[in-house]
Amino acid sequence: MTATRIWRLALKTGLAVVVLAGVAELGLRVQQKLGPYYDLQIAPDNMDWHSDVVNHRPPPHTRDSLDGPLYGKYDGYTYALDYDDKGIRVPYSVTGNGHCAETPTILFMGDSFMEGYDVPRTVPDQVAHLLFDRYGICSRTLNSGHSSYSPAIYVPLARQLLVHLSPDYVVVDIDETDLSDDVERYERLITRNEKGENVGVRGTPIKYALYQWEVAADTDLFYLQRLFDRLYIRYSIMPRIGATVANDFHVSMDHDPAAREKYAAELSIFRRNLEELMGVLTRHVPAGRIVFIHHPQLPHLVPGPDGQPQWTNLVASTVEAVVKAHGALYYDAAPDLRRLAEGDPSALYWKGGDIHFSFDGQKAYAEAVAQFLGPEIERKHP
Repeated sequence: MTATRIWRLALKTGLAVVVLAGVAELGLRVQQKLGPYYDLQIAPDNMDWHSDVVNHRPPPHTRDSLDGPLYGKYDGYTYALDYDDKGIRVPYSVTGNGHCAETPTILFMGDSFMEGYDVPRTVPDQVAHLLFDRYGICSRTLNSGHSSYSPAIYVPLARQLLVHLSPDYVVVDIDETDLSDDVERYERLITRNEKGENVGVRGTPIKYALYQWEVAADTDLFYLQRLFDRLYIRYSIMPRIGATVANDFHVSMDHDPAAREKYAAELSIFRRNLEELMGVLTRHVPAGRIVFIHHPQLPHLVPGPDGQPQWTNLVASTVEAVVKAHGALYYDAAPDLRRLAEGDPSALYWKGGDIHFSFDGQKAYAEAVAQFLGPEIERKHP
């Protein structure tokens, strides 16, 4: 083949590629106008969530909804999540009748189980009202719960909050997700000072990469390039993000008598974070006013073939040992929720894969926590 023929073939091939790309570009722009059938103008999320102290902070204002048949009659239920500049849910839960001799401040720390939905459908708010209705305890209850927080994040969060809020009581909610979050998500992102103290949990790099690709996918001049960006996000970035957010419960599912030794490395990381958290808390709040509460997952309430709960108490017992060694209070709600479930513990949780409490389960858990906290606060704030 002569050089001229090669040149002509290359020219024809190039022109064909340009024409096809032009047709594809035109087609993508037309479908965007008519549909869009595949949206290429999705505005990226902002970076309000990014933090190198608590990994991800709650945006000031968010609206969300429960979507899907698993929520039954609450399918489509919408709610607002509003936070102040310190990451506390607003409005605060303040109870009283104008004749309160004292109004202790109770700070709740936790993950999405504490974050809840709209304020009246959060555990801290319901606990506050139960304390007032049943025990006459006036309170100013603050909820710092946010999705996927765990002890690794509570440490720098507590350093920030306790200086400004000066709570009379701190209630820390713990569950099985906290072990996997500490070990799998946050351990490699912890920043330590020269004393070895946890002073921050850096933002997750892959989530920042997602933001950068979303910006590119929304601002690229050519829609064909936006399409490639979107496909890369969908098939490369999102699976990696999914791997970072999936909960891993294999430790709790393992009934091996030697499980504590088998998972010694994971438990050591978890225990270290709990110890450091206790150290931070007790510098600001007396140990007798620090309460760790453990909420069960559904498999804790459902018996297996041997009649024992399907999941072990390995996480709960680890928390209990650390907390009691520091003289703080510990409450495991599993026995009380088993009783309140009246033979149907599944009614306390959403169906179909959402591991969170249903509204009925949330109410039951708040009742159990209030029954534990009420007498304790009465003794200290008669």
